[in-house]
Amino acid sequence: MKHFTVEQHEHIQVWTISDPPMNYMTAPMSQELLELVGRVENDANTRAIILTGGVDGKFITHYSVDELAAMAADPAACAQIFPAASAGFHRMLDRIMLMPKAVIAAINGDCMGGGYELALSCDFRLAADGPYQIGLPEAVLGILPGGGGTQRLPRLIGRGRALEVLLFGNVYTPRDAEKMGMVNRVLAPEKLMPFAMEWARTLASRPPRAIAAIKRAVYVGADRDLESGLYVERMEMTQLMCSQDARTIMTAYNQAVARDPMVARGEFLKGIAVPPAKGN
Repeated sequence: MKHFTVEQHEHIQVWTISDPPMNYMTAPMSQELLELVGRVENDANTRAIILTGGVDGKFITHYSVDELAAMAADPAACAQIFPAASAGFHRMLDRIMLMPKAVIAAINGDCMGGGYELALSCDFRLAADGPYQIGLPEAVLGILPGGGGTQRLPRLIGRGRALEVLLFGNVYTPRDAEKMGMVNRVLAPEKLMPFAMEWARTLASRPPRAIAAIKRAVYVGADRDLESGLYVERMEMTQLMCSQDARTIMTAYNQAVARDPMVARGEFLKGIAVPPAKGN
């Protein structure tokens, strides 16, 4: 692939994004990302994914303004082709969000516009400390964050704070982005990838069906009314309760508790590695 390097570390894949010199997101990069998603969605050996930037000081700077301006140059053609292009980008990010495995954005440089919208589609956003910018500056260009930013950011940090980011077109230092709730953690640059790998290893050790079901319950159910959200939760819980994974793990837990309740509780709270489910 031209824009991505993929490394497999046991049950973890690291996707490194490279489009020098600026690491702009483009249509070809988006197509490669979609291909990667398709390859890994049903790969039982891969249980967690880390995305990070491969250009110094850049995660993804933002979507290519050259590409957007070229599309806008002919208003009639833009009105015809942009809705489909935008919908395709939305579907790609939705697939990342709903992927049945944990996805971590390890932000190691400028992460604005389409780059931050990619990070918003991940489950976690970890950021290296440093003199770079995170945010959604599209309003300054006379457009809006069209890769899901107007929908995902309010769901992450609340409507009031999101409007502050969106309407002013604000960008933030990593520390200020953390204060806004836009990233989960800010770490020293040398600690970013080790920390991301530690989280990924822990998440990869969790029962895969549970990870997938929790993500669906949160992303599909949490923004509905309470009754509808509880229905989604109920259906996901039913599927888990009837799975071989859950029966095996709960039986093992009960057996361990019968031997020594305190030891069993401590060991299970640390997390246990579970093989990929092969059936119910």
